Amino acid sequence: MTLMGNTGEMRVSQKIQTYFRDVRQGDGAVKDGLEYDDHGALGRYEDMVLCSVFQPLIDARSLKPVAHEALLRVNGGAIPPQKAFTRPKSPENIVFFDRLCRCVHAVNFAHQAGADDVLYLNIHGSHLLNVEGGTHGSTFETLLSYCGLKPTQVVLEVLESGIDDHERLAEAVAAYQQRGYRVAIDDFGCRHSNFDRLWLLSPNIVKLDRELLTQATTNPRAALILPKLVEIIHDLGALVVCEGIETEEQHRIAEDAGADLFQGFYFARPEARLRSGELDISLG
Repeated sequence: MTLMGNTGEMRVSQKIQTYFRDVRQGDGAVKDGLEYDDHGALGRYEDMVLCSVFQPLIDARSLKPVAHEALLRVNGGAIPPQKAFTRPKSPENIVFFDRLCRCVHAVNFAHQAGADDVLYLNIHGSHLLNVEGGTHGSTFETLLSYCGLKPTQVVLEVLESGIDDHERLAEAVAAYQQRGYRVAIDDFGCRHSNFDRLWLLSPNIVKLDRELLTQATTNPRAALILPKLVEIIHDLGALVVCEGIETEEQHRIAEDAGADLFQGFYFARPEARLRSGELDISLG
């Protein structure tokens, strides 16, 4: 895909590039920021090159893609994203790096997406804690507008178990939702995740930790509990995503549990282009 195809796209690229360049002017790290090549947008931070791939989320009824999650690839996959996010140390650099990753994804998504297509973006817990209270999502809303995207097209995924400041987390989630973003709790069921946090945060979507599905394939008790867990989340007013589906059996378990959306290698592997229409599930 080529992002520099017309004058409008060039203006968009210049606006976003200017934003990141201006932020870095003060500390001399002018090489950090957003760039473009023949394949799309990429980010640079220190010695890292940041690129996008996308994995579809599949509607449980139609088995068609209804959204895509953007996933980070650093130096062609040589550096795990979790390790990359440990590189920025200061609050300013943490916010810059997280915002840069999301903008790379937003630009690459916007170039391929339709007017109402939905993008899932991971947002790092450290970012939430280092943005001034009540302002979450404001700067990113402006950057999204440069891409022709609206907050209503974006689902922000938060790994709530990694954030101990419950009050600050709730404040951030509320601020995002007030601006039109939807919020998903990621990997629910892992580590310290609990229903108290769901009641506190009122997310729009809950993505179940893949270990729950893995356990349900081998543990009859887990298989019985999974539908009840989905039912409780539905009662809270949230949609449920079963992720990490890799086999036909796991697909059947997720379907029987009543999940709304599916995600995993069984349906499609992450790739640079967006998936649309029918999927050949037999191929994954």
